[in-house]
Amino acid sequence: PSPTSPPPRTSEMFLRSFLLVAAAAGAAEAFQPALRAGMTPKVNARSACDITMQADNGAMKKAALGLAVPLVLGLGAADANALTSKDVRSLNYGEIKGTGLANRCPEVAAGSDSINVEGGKYKITDMCLEPKSWQIEVEVSKKRGETTKEFVDTKLMTRATYTITGIEGPLSAEGGSGMTFKEKEGLDYAATTVQLPGGERVPFMFTIKDLVAKASGTEVAPGTEFGGTFKVPSYRSGLFLDPKGRGGTTGYDMAVALPGMEADGGEGQGELFGETNKVFQVTDGSIEFAVNKVDAGTGEFSGVFVSEQLSDTDMGSKAPKKVLLKGIIFGKVAPADGTEDY
Repeated sequence: PSPTSPPPRTSEMFLRSFLLVAAAAGAAEAFQPALRAGMTPKVNARSACDITMQADNGAMKKAALGLAVPLVLGLGAADANALTSKDVRSLNYGEIKGTGLANRCPEVAAGSDSINVEGGKYKITDMCLEPKSWQIEVEVSKKRGETTKEFVDTKLMTRATYTITGIEGPLSAEGGSGMTFKEKEGLDYAATTVQLPGGERVPFMFTIKDLVAKASGTEVAPGTEFGGTFKVPSYRSGLFLDPKGRGGTTGYDMAVALPGMEADGGEGQGELFGETNKVFQVTDGSIEFAVNKVDAGTGEFSGVFVSEQLSDTDMGSKAPKKVLLKGIIFGKVAPADGTEDY
C-alpha cells in the first residue's frame, strides 16, 4: 500500500486471516496418510467401481453415482473449510503462497437454482476437479487361501499439485433431449503418485482429456448427473530415457549391458522386449459427476465426482492398475461469446 492509503479495516483483516487458516487446514487434510504404519490395510469392499472402461459404451452405469452418495456424506464434514470463488479472489499472491490454496477447488456456498441451456450456445469454464480419495485395485487374500480384487486406500505421495483446473468446453442441449459437455482445453492433467499399503508406488496421469459427458434434461440443477468417457495419455513422453538410455523416440534401441539375455532365445525374452520396446500408450477412462449446488446469478455449480482410469505402464513394460478417484468438482456455465477456439 502507498503511504497515503488508509489502513485495512479490522473486519477485512480478520476475514483474510480466517480464509488463510481454513485453506491451510483443508490443504493439510489431503496429506493425511490413508493408513498408519503397521496397521492392516483397510479394504472398502463396496468401492469397486462398475464403470466400463470401453470408450464405445456411451451408457454409463449407475454404480459410480452410488459411490458418490457416501462421498457427499464424507465431504459434508469438510464444508466448514469450503472456499468460494469470491473468497479466492479476495486474496493476493502473497496470501496464497505456501498455504496450499492454489490446489483447492472452490465450491458454491449455497444454492438450489437451475440454469437452462436450451435454445442457446453455452460453455462450461473454470472447471476444477480436486480428488479427496485415491484407491488402487489389488488382489487381497481372503479366508481359505482365496484371493479377490478390491480397491484399497492409498497414501498420496504427490505434493499440492494433483488438482486439474481451468478446464472448459462447449455445453449444448441436443434437441431438448439432453445436454452434452465436451472438454476442449485447460490444465487437464496432473501427474500423481500414490503408495499402496505394502510400499509399492503407483504413478498415474490424473486427467479428463477429450471428455464427452452427457446428462438428461436441459437444466443444470441440483441432482443433474453427467457421465462419459475420456482419454488417458501415457505418464511419460517419447523423449523419456530409462536408466539404460532407452526411449521411445530417442536413445538406445536396446540395453548394451544385456546381450546375454537377448542371445539366450528363451528365458527373459518377454521381459527384455517390454523394457526395450517403448510405446506411448493412450487408454480409456470414465467419470460420473453429480451437481448438488447451483448459483444462477454467477452461473457457478459444484458437486462430487467418481472417476476410474488406468495407471502408468512404464511405456509398455508393466501391467496397469485400475485407479479409483473420488472428490469435488466445480464449474461455471456461461454463454458462448464467439471468442472460443472450439
